[in-house]
Amino acid sequence: MVQKKSSRAISLRDNTSVFRVALLIDLILCQIGYIDVVFIVAAVCIFLWGLSLFTRKYIYTLNIKDIKHCKLLLAFIGSNIITILIQGYDRGMWESLGMIFNITLLFFMYYGVHTEAKTTEGRRKIYKEIYAFSTIMLWLSLIINTISIISLYVIGQSINYYFGYLVVYENRFTGIYYNPNLMAFTSFCAMFCCHLLWQGDFYERASGKPLTNQKKALILFSAGMNLVVIFLTDSNASMLIIVCYVAAYIFYKMFGGRDINIRYALKKGVTVILLFAMFAVGIFAIRLGFQTTATQTMTSSEESSNVFEDREDELNKITFEHTNKNLDSGRIKLFKQGINVIKHHPLFGVGKGEITKYGNRYNDNKMKYSDLHNGYLTLLVSSGFIGFGIFMAFSVLTAKEIIKTLFSARPMIKNDILPCIFAFLASYCVYALFERTLVYGATLMVYIFWAMLGYAMVCVEEYSDMKERNQ
Repeated sequence: MVQKKSSRAISLRDNTSVFRVALLIDLILCQIGYIDVVFIVAAVCIFLWGLSLFTRKYIYTLNIKDIKHCKLLLAFIGSNIITILIQGYDRGMWESLGMIFNITLLFFMYYGVHTEAKTTEGRRKIYKEIYAFSTIMLWLSLIINTISIISLYVIGQSINYYFGYLVVYENRFTGIYYNPNLMAFTSFCAMFCCHLLWQGDFYERASGKPLTNQKKALILFSAGMNLVVIFLTDSNASMLIIVCYVAAYIFYKMFGGRDINIRYALKKGVTVILLFAMFAVGIFAIRLGFQTTATQTMTSSEESSNVFEDREDELNKITFEHTNKNLDSGRIKLFKQGINVIKHHPLFGVGKGEITKYGNRYNDNKMKYSDLHNGYLTLLVSSGFIGFGIFMAFSVLTAKEIIKTLFSARPMIKNDILPCIFAFLASYCVYALFERTLVYGATLMVYIFWAMLGYAMVCVEEYSDMKERNQ
C-alpha cells in the first residue's frame, strides 16, 4: 500500500500535463479579488515545480536538443543574460533575472510539449491535456462570470482593491477580477476553448465520447456568456482579437488545402475583407446594444428597490462606456517613450526590469509603466535588436511549419483543432500590438500563447507522421 502511494506521488511529480494545466488555471485565479494572494503563492510553488521538471526532463537527459529551433531559443536566453551583465547590478536586475527563468518555462515546458508527442501514446496524452484544460475553462468561466454578474447587480459600484478595482471601474465591468482587460482576455480564452470542444473529431478522440446536442448547448451557452462579459468590459483590444480570430478562421476555411490561382485568390480575398469589415462593424454594434441594455436593466432594478436609498446613486452613473475617450489609451505615448529608450541601447536593450529606470532617464521622468503595452516594443526595448532578431527568426520558422502543415493537410484536420489554434495564434499576434504579451510576463496573456504554440507543434508532429505513412 505504501509503495502504491509512493509510485502515485512520483507519477504526479513527473506529470508535465498536470503541471501545465495547473499553472494556466492558477494564473487565472491570480486575477480574482480576495483569493489572488493565495493563488500567487501557489503559482510560485508550481513555478518551482516546473523548473524542477525542466531540469529532470531536459538537462539531465539532454533532451533539450529535441526541441525544434532549440539553438535559437537558447541564443535568445543568452542575449538576455548578456543584457543583464551589461547593465550591471541594479534593483531592476532581479526582475530581469526572474524573466530568464520565466522564459525557460515558456520555451521548454510549454512550447517544448511537442517533444512528448513523438509517439501515438504521447500524442493521445497531449490531446487529453488540451481537452482537460478546455473543459475546465468552460466550467470555470461559467462560475466566475455568474458570480461577477451577480456582483454587478447586487453591489453595483466600484470597490477599491489593492491591485485594482472590483465590480466596475470607470464604467467598465470587472466583476470579481481586478482589471477589466484581464477579464476580457480570459473570457476570450474561454470562448476559444469552447470552439476547441466544438470540434467533433477532437472531442471524440480526446474524451472517448461523441459530441452530443446537450454538450453543444452547454458549449454555446458558455461561449455566449463570455461574449457578453467581453462586451461589458468595453475592451477594444479583446474585441479586436475576436474579429481577427474569426477572420483568420474564415481565411483558412476558404484557402486551406486548395489549389489556388490568382483569380481565385483575388475573388476570395475580397470576400474575406468584406466579411471582416461587416463582422467588425456588426460585433461593435452588438456590443453597444448590450451595454445600453445592461445600463437600462440596472437602472430599472435600482428604481424598484430601496437598497441604495441612503447612499449616492452609483447605479445611474454606470453606462458601460469607456470614460477614456482616447482610443489608444496612452499607447502612442508609451510607443514614443520606448523608441527613445531603444535609441540609446540598440544592441542588447535594457532588460525588462530596467524599462522604467531608463524610460524616465530619456523621457524627462515621465515614464509611469514598466511595460509598454506592446509585446513587440517591450521585446525590442528589453532585449535590443539582437534579441529581437533572434526571436523573430524563431517566430518565422515556426509559423512556416505550422502554416505549411495547416494548408497541406486539410482532409485530415477538417474537424480538428489545428485550424482553431492557427486562428488563435494569428489573432494573438495582432493583439500583441496592444497588450502585455509574448514573453515578458508571468501571466495568462503570455503563458496561453506558448501553450497553444506548443500544441500547434504537436499537431504538426502528428500530421507529418500521417503524411509519411501515406506516402
